[in-house]
Amino acid sequence: MTLPPDLPDDLRRAAISEFAGEPIRWAGQPSARTAFWRSAGIWLFAVPWTVFALFWESLALGGFFGFGGTKGQSWSWFGAFFVLFGLPFVAVGLGMMAAPLWLARRAQRSVWVITTRRIACLTLGRRGVTVRSISPRDLFAVERTEKTDGSGTLKLIFGEGRDSDGDKVERSETLQGIPDVRWVEGLIRRLMDEKA
Repeated sequence: MTLPPDLPDDLRRAAISEFAGEPIRWAGQPSARTAFWRSAGIWLFAVPWTVFALFWESLALGGFFGFGGTKGQSWSWFGAFFVLFGLPFVAVGLGMMAAPLWLARRAQRSVWVITTRRIACLTLGRRGVTVRSISPRDLFAVERTEKTDGSGTLKLIFGEGRDSDGDKVERSETLQGIPDVRWVEGLIRRLMDEKA
C-alpha cells in the first residue's frame, strides 16, 4: 500500500523520507473536519469569556485614559494595573477561539502510517517534522468506535502514567476519521500478534 494520493507534496516527501525501507501496510490522514468539530465545543465557553475580557479591557482603557472622570496620577497607575491584568484573559480567550482552526490545520499537516515495524503519526510543522511512533508490542488494547458507514475511530492504549497529582492516567493515541475502521483494527491486531 502507498501513501494517500491527496497528501500535500511537502508532507508526502517527509513521509517518504521517514518511512524509507519500511513496507507501508496502511496510511491515512486525520479528518480536518472531525478535528475542527470535536474541538468546536470550546467556543461555547470561549465566546463569552472573550467578550467579557474585551469588555473589561475597554473599561480599563477608558479609566486609564481618563474617560468618564478626572484623571489623576494615582488613577493612572491603578488603571494601568487593570489594563495589564486583563491582557492575559484576552489572550487566553483568543487562543481558545482559535483552537478548532489550529487543530484542523494540524490534521491537514499530519498522516498516520502503519508499517511492518510501527504505528506512527508524522506531522509537518513550521519548525520541521514531528514523528510519534508506537511499537505494536507496546500496545495493551485497541478500542474501536464504528459508525454505520464503516468509518470510525481507533484508540490505541499503550500504557499508564501519572499526572501532576499522582493519579493514574491512560497513555493513548487516537486515530480519527478512518474510512474502513474495522479493517485497520484487524491490521493493528495482526501486527500485535506478530510482535508478541
